[in-house]
Parts: sequence; C-alpha cells; structure tokens
Amino acid sequence: MSPERTERAALPSAEWAVQRRLDDLVGKLETKYGDLRGRVEVLPRPEIGFDMIGGAGAAKTAVRGLSFALVSPELYRQWGISPPRGALLYGPPGNGKTLLAKALATLTEALFYQLRLRTLTSKVGPSAVEVIREVFLLAASEGKGIIYFEDADALSLDHILSPERAREASAPLLIGVCELLDGLRQYPSLLVVASTGRPDGIESPLIAPGRLDHLIEIPLPDGAAIREILEIHQRRAEALAERPLFEPLDFDVLGPRLQGLGGGDVTEVLRRALEVKVEATGSGSHRPGLVTTGDLLRAVDDSRRIRDVVVKIRYGQYL
Repeated sequence: MSPERTERAALPSAEWAVQRRLDDLVGKLETKYGDLRGRVEVLPRPEIGFDMIGGAGAAKTAVRGLSFALVSPELYRQWGISPPRGALLYGPPGNGKTLLAKALATLTEALFYQLRLRTLTSKVGPSAVEVIREVFLLAASEGKGIIYFEDADALSLDHILSPERAREASAPLLIGVCELLDGLRQYPSLLVVASTGRPDGIESPLIAPGRLDHLIEIPLPDGAAIREILEIHQRRAEALAERPLFEPLDFDVLGPRLQGLGGGDVTEVLRRALEVKVEATGSGSHRPGLVTTGDLLRAVDDSRRIRDVVVKIRYGQYL
C-alpha cells in the first residue's frame, strides 16, 4: 500500500470522505488548469498545537482569540456584534505564520484548507479565483473549516506580471476574492486566515472591515523566544531519540548569536548541529558526544554562510 493510501486508511471515515471529496474537486479543476498538487491541500487533522510553537507570545494570544468565532459564536451575539470572519498574519518568512494557522485549526477542531497562492497564481493567473471559489463552496458544505491563504500578497499578481499588467489582470481576481470574503456572513462555520511576508503588497480592499480585518504581527523572535524555540525542538528531538542528545546549553551565549534569525532559521541551526552528529556516527570515525553550545555556534556560522549564498544567488551575483 502506498504511503498516501496508508495515511488515508488511518483517517476516521468522515475525514477520509472529506479528503476524497477534495481530491475529486482538485481532479475536476485539473482537467481545466493542469496539475494543482501542492497548491491546494486539506488537512483534516493538522496536529499542531500552540505549545509546539516557540515565541510569538502576543501573536499566539491574538490567534487563539479567533477561536471563539468558530467554537462560541454566541458570545459575540451576547455583546451585540458579529464574529470575525478573517485575519491577516504578517511578518518575516519562516517565522511560524502557517504553524499558527494550523494550531488554530487544531484548537477549534476545524478542517484546514491550504491555498498556496503564490504557486497557484503562478500556474493559473487570474483564474485562481475559480479555484478559490470551488474550495469555499466545498468548505461551506463540510462544517467547521479554516481556509488559509498562504502568501496573500500574490493576489496582486506582481510576481508574474509587470506592475501595469498586474494591476489590470488582478482586478477581477481581487473582486472575486472580496466577494467570497463578504459572503462568509452566510457561513458562520468558516474562517479565513491569510499570511504574508510582504504586508505592503496586500491590496487594501482585502483588509477592509468585515474581511481580513484582524491584523496580527509575527515578529522575529527576541532572546526569550529564541530560547523557547530551541528548548521546544530540543525536547522534541530527544523524545524521538528516546535519550538525551544535548549537554546543558548556554543560552546567554547562544541568544546574541541567533538574534535576527527567524524561528525557522533557529530550528534549522539545531537541526544542522544534529546532522553533524549523524554524519560522525555513520562514518564511524569517532564516537560523537552530546551536542554542545560550541556545536550550535558552529551551526550558526554555517547557517549564516548559506544564507549569504542564497542572497547572492537571489540577486544574480553567481549567475
């Protein structure tokens, strides 16, 4: 049995049925637009909790607050207002925006529909609105759901077209998406959460009142958040290995060296230090000890060198 079929076999029948209906929907869309794998996905059970996300304390509190819109909408009526229908998470890339959206779905026991808008619009351009509309219609028929717009700035189409052409081509796409957001009043079981690393690229109609009007910043982690991120992933690695993997770490030394990195970058530093131990174990050249503060500092240097190479490639200095 393939891994995909094995994974689906483990799903409860109701969740498997949702997955099957989404597969049928994507199959129908692919007859018109071609391969959409990785652009439109649904996760019946994201299995990401807020306790698995380090740092971003204020953002986690704000995102948790959105849960009442799905689990206790009557609270809003008691205070004479309507539940929120949308939010925008913004901040540097690799900083936990998608994890926070998935954690919200876990908390509310909602289906999680992920639309990767940068790759979707790169594939189908303004016709992405038809794909988005079909996902909205499916989600509305399936009970509680969170529709996640990853890279919502891609709705402007300026990543695939010149500014002048993008403005004209994106107009029907933006109008269509705004109409869908306005229509959420009919579907109290749905919430739209969008994310962007470029808040300046978000078209103002998207964040108008009643749409993506809850703006939540996810900033770079500070010293305390960096320590929390490291400790969470340290515990996770040791739980998987079922043994200690780290010597006591000096966070007073590590914190300043990791300052300015995103949460994903901090996690990658820890992973690189562990990979060095894997390679040493596999080569049999010597018996590697536990991961030390020094090992992590070397991993920080390696990570920063790689980031410098990526920047040079991005700006054509190696082309």
